[in-house]
Amino acid sequence: MASYYTKDAEGKIDGIMTVSNIYEFGGFTFEFSNFLGPLKLNKDLMPSAAMGRKFFKAFEEWAKLSDEEKLETLIFG
Repeated sequence: MASYYTKDAEGKIDGIMTVSNIYEFGGFTFEFSNFLGPLKLNKDLMPSAAMGRKFFKAFEEWAKLSDEEKLETLIFG
């Protein structure tokens, strides 16, 4: 997960935003969070209305990858 910090005029942190990592694997782009699980994304990186069996099959394959292999599929985070 990636965290972003916002600062006020004096340079003090006044906000923190944490977002899920985004991956590409098996022809799909998706977010993954250990807390929330996977979320399929459209080409514009917005949540997809439906995920479907093909997506979950690809996600299941991705979940079996080693941490190093998963890191190679990371596109944001």
